[in-house]
Formats: sequence, structure tokens, C-alpha cells
Amino acid sequence: MPRLGSLLLKSAGALLLAFIALSVIATVVGIVLSVVATVVTAVATLAMLAVVVLAAVGLVSLLRDDGGGDGLETEYGRDGARSTDVREERLRSQYVDGELSEAEFERELDRLLEDGNGRTDGLDARRSRDSTTDRTRLWDR
Repeated sequence: MPRLGSLLLKSAGALLLAFIALSVIATVVGIVLSVVATVVTAVATLAMLAVVVLAAVGLVSLLRDDGGGDGLETEYGRDGARSTDVREERLRSQYVDGELSEAEFERELDRLLEDGNGRTDGLDARRSRDSTTDRTRLWDR
């Protein structure tokens, strides 16, 4: 009988050890699943926050646009030509930067105001032709 008591005691110890090992494994698995759930929740929350921010930006952009267009109609007319105000500002900027002489500025401004649609492609073509001529003169020296 003493052998039977020893065997029962060893069996109870083995069962207790197995129970402790399974408890540790279950705790580790629970912690890992908790971390995974936290990461997934954080990613989902950030995605939803991004959607809300993009929607708010889009709404503000839509409300600020006033015309519901793509924003280019402000700078360009309905037919695609630059508006007179934008072209006039560009001419002034070129004059202030020294890219245009006073005579060129006045001539182009007069043409702009006469034309009314802001197309002064002649200036750009003439300026590129002049710069090509200047480069040719430099090579001839």
C-alpha cells in the first residue's frame, strides 16, 4: 500500500505540473492575442480617422470652391485661355524681375487689354527667338 500512495502522489504532482504548464501557455497565448487585437484596433481606428479627415478636407475644399469646378476655371477662362488678370499679374512680375523692358511691358500690356482674353503668345515666342539669337552671337565670337 505504501507503493500505491507514492504512485498517487507522483500522479497528482504530474497533473499539477501539467496544469501549471497549460496555464502558462494559455496566459502567453492570451497576451499575444490581446496585443494582436490592440494592433488591429489601432490600425482600424487610424484608418477611420484618415477617412474622416479626408472627408472634412474634401468638404471644406468643395465649400471653398464656390463654383464646384476643378479650381482651374479661376485661373483659366471657360474656353481654357488664361484670364486677363492673371496674365497682367505675370507681365507685372516679369517687368519687376527685369525680364521685360518698359517698352516691352507697355506693348504687351496694351495688347493684353486690347485682346481681352489674355493671350500674348507673341511675347514668349519673340523672347525665345531673341535668346536663340543671343546664343548664336556668342558662338560667332
